[in-house]
Amino acid sequence: MNSKVKSFTLSELLVTMIITVIVVGLAFTVLDLVRKQIIGIQKNYNRTTEFAFLKQRIWLDFNKNNNITFNLTANQIVLKSEFDTIYYSFKSDFILRNKDTLKSTVKIEKIFFKGNEITQGNLDAISFFDEKESAHSHFFVFKNNDATFLMNQNGF
Repeated sequence: MNSKVKSFTLSELLVTMIITVIVVGLAFTVLDLVRKQIIGIQKNYNRTTEFAFLKQRIWLDFNKNNNITFNLTANQIVLKSEFDTIYYSFKSDFILRNKDTLKSTVKIEKIFFKGNEITQGNLDAISFFDEKESAHSHFFVFKNNDATFLMNQNGF
């Protein structure tokens, strides 16, 4: 009688374990690459969303207020209306909108009043840029001066 039990040899088991370790190592490497890509996509999405929110917020505030001035020494835009005053203070890594902190590196590029570039005082258009952003990092905000603003300017 032949009582030989069918089984794997030690060398066959070692080869199987080595192949399994290689496959699991490759899987973890690919998983780490995918995780890094997801983190990069999430950071880019957050930065783009913050940039779009800032652009929309400035546009709304800019067209809602009558008197807009820029103070060069404080690097601050002051937007005044009959009911409210809004301050935008531009720092190196963030922007303060009254007491709200917006994490953005947007800087003021040029300021305009009645089509002429100015350095401070009343303004009706402003150009922004973000040196850390890529393609869509510039935006331009303007408003039409209404009769109230023009009358206040002329002292009526």
